[in-house]
Formats: sequence, structure tokens, C-alpha cells
Amino acid sequence: MAKSKFRKIYAIGDAHGNYYSFSAVLICAGIMDPELNWTAGNSIVVQMGDILDRGDSPLEIDRLLDVLAIQAKKAGGQIIRLVGNHELEILRRNYHITSLPYFHIEAFRRKLIKGILAGAWQAAYSARHYLFTHAGVCDGLYPVLKEEIGQKRPSLSKIAKHINEVFLEAVRTDSYHHAIFNVSHLRGGRDRYGGIFWEDLTSLIAGHEYLPYKQIVGHTRTGQIVRSEDSKILAIDVGMEKVFDGEFEYLEFNSSGKPEAVGVK
Repeated sequence: MAKSKFRKIYAIGDAHGNYYSFSAVLICAGIMDPELNWTAGNSIVVQMGDILDRGDSPLEIDRLLDVLAIQAKKAGGQIIRLVGNHELEILRRNYHITSLPYFHIEAFRRKLIKGILAGAWQAAYSARHYLFTHAGVCDGLYPVLKEEIGQKRPSLSKIAKHINEVFLEAVRTDSYHHAIFNVSHLRGGRDRYGGIFWEDLTSLIAGHEYLPYKQIVGHTRTGQIVRSEDSKILAIDVGMEKVFDGEFEYLEFNSSGKPEAVGVK
């Protein structure tokens, strides 16, 4: 009997240094076992970025994801690691926002750059008719990407590919001036709208009716997984530290391709 080609997809929000909570989510989801071994077969796990800061163990999360990525690949699965704004600011040497000890920052930055150039981290991913980025492509950024791609309505895969190409070039040249790096006024920046690392969820949802695609984002802390009225935007940064209170949620795509919120108890 032929094996099913269906690949389950999980999306897990910002970890922010909460290693034990993050591990508990992975175990409860069936992604790994208590011995920290990959158990999800050919599944895809998308971690939405921001493994750094607030919690005490971001480097442990980084190492765990490194190990799971190797194990997943052997099983036909995949770990998609997105870069969040906390990782981005390390790349940009804006160290004032990080809680990493000073003596770890430069070593992590070098590892991060090496991982990005090797494809272990990326800025965007697309699957099941959704675009995954840390903070979302807003209605101000979309026309910029569309013009650069040269199509009136580029596919999600082309948008993700273009974003990743722009991001890679920025890392190679250490130059972060493209609009995907914008920081809007709502987030304390100087730009009219935010980029994919810093956009505010309120602004993203307010302009979503002008966007022809669906998105999954983290970045903006919410009490539970938030869906826009037409379900075109799903925000899944629900606070990793809450997992031990039985309140944490993650997304799991069912066999029909629809994302469902799953609670961790």
C-alpha cells in the first residue's frame, strides 16, 4: 500500500526564550517526544521567529531547533525557521532591544548570518494558500513587492521567493534599507507603514481587504489566536509562557488544508 503524500503543517508562534514551554508545545503537538527526538514524520513545522529575549533560554531553543531540523530532514520532514524582529535587530547591530548577555551577542549574530546564507533561516514561506512572515505584508508594502516582481497579481510562492531574495541580499551586503525592513510609527519607527518584521497587527488587519491573499503572522502579542473577519489573517503570537496554564495554542493544518487552532493543556 502506497504511503500518503499528505504533509501535515504546524505553525508555532514566537518563543521568546521560553525553552520549557516551547518544548512542551512540541511534545503536546506530537512534533517531538520527551527525549527531544523528532516524531512528526514528513510534517513541516513553521516557527514564526522571535526565539530571543524575555525568557531565559533562547540559545537552548536555537540548539533544539538545529537538532530537530537534522532529524526532520532524515524523516522527510522540515523545520522552517522564520526571522523575527528580535533576530533582525541583532543582524542590524541594534543590541539595545535584546536581553542576550553581551558576550553571546556577536557569536549568535555570526551563527545567524551563517544560517541565513545556508537557508536554515528565512524571511518568508508559503504553503496551503497562506503566506507566512513574522509580522505580515501590509497593504502599503504589497504594491512595492508587486512592482519589483513585475506582475499584477504574483502568486504567494513568488512573493515569498522575492522577499527571501531581498532578505538574503540585505544580509550579504549588511544593508537593510528595503521596505520589508520598515518600522512604522505605531511601533516607534519613522516609516508610514511597517515591513514584514515590524508591522503592527492592527494596521495589518485594517488594510487586509486590499490584499488578495491570506497570511499567518506572529509578532503582535494576542490572548489567543486571532482571525480577521474573513479569516484572511491569522495571528498566532499568543504568549509562550502561558503553556503551563493550559492556554497556549498553535496552528495545525488539517487534511482539507484548513488551519485549525489547537490548545495545549
